[in-house]
Amino acid sequence: MRRVLGPEHPDTLNSMRNLANVYCSRGKFAQAEDLHGQAFEIMRRVLGPEHPATLNSMILLATDYYSQGKYAQAEGLLSQTLLIQRRVLGSNHAQTLGSMSDLAGYYLLDGRYAQAEALYRETLEIERRTLGPEHPQTLGTLSGFAGMYQRQSKYPLAETYAAQVLTGQQHTLGPEHPDTMASADDLALAYQSQGKFAESEPLAREARDFYQKKQPDDWQRFRAESLLGASLAGQKKYAEAEPLLLSGYQGMLARKNRMAVPDWYHLDRASEWIVQLYQAWGKPEKAAEWVRHPKQSKIAAAAK
Repeated sequence: MRRVLGPEHPDTLNSMRNLANVYCSRGKFAQAEDLHGQAFEIMRRVLGPEHPATLNSMILLATDYYSQGKYAQAEGLLSQTLLIQRRVLGSNHAQTLGSMSDLAGYYLLDGRYAQAEALYRETLEIERRTLGPEHPQTLGTLSGFAGMYQRQSKYPLAETYAAQVLTGQQHTLGPEHPDTMASADDLALAYQSQGKFAESEPLAREARDFYQKKQPDDWQRFRAESLLGASLAGQKKYAEAEPLLLSGYQGMLARKNRMAVPDWYHLDRASEWIVQLYQAWGKPEKAAEWVRHPKQSKIAAAAK
């Protein structure tokens, strides 16, 4: 297409974005950033900064920054996009609302919780009124609330919002949709964080079974395994929990380069749960080993 149609042809640009999206889905965020960045610069020059395709390219590029932990760059680009969207599309437009929710997420990851919560609340109020309570964007903003409260250790609030998301997705997407399973894990995490291990176990087990069958190489499969192990450990089923916690941690660590940087949170929690398992099981030497050793030693320990 570049040779025959030229680098600025719409079909060429569309293929660039498609390839960048494939890179992103495979965790190749730097390669996605390069292509999305090229497409954005061409569109801004040829179509103008307020064209819908240009705005979409800005959002995609901001997502690439976010996935690599480049939060300041992501926030700056998305803030520009949101200013244009509010002026051109209006504050109630679905694309504007999507950018508002994304920007709230960037505030969250930067530790600006008050700003994140205020923007999430503004977004949610408009989405419920204009899109409906079970629209995917509305549920996405609710999920943002759940993640925000989880990371602030406000676990009862995280549970409340995660439960709303899961109910909505079960109704609109079905019980075996990947987004539904990810939300089941989010609710299981909120339960586990509060010591509600009997409640977290069936959700984590359902998600683990789904990923084993449908997406066995996805990092989320190993997140679910780790959560299941933590739920069992909390019920003092230590021998049953140990292999799940070790394989869950090892599986995520082996796929870390495919995970967006914000998702490394789950890897850190998985490591903490292994230490807690050995402490509760009366194996302080193993717990101390996991605290002391770097990640490479943990891979070796998990492989035993």
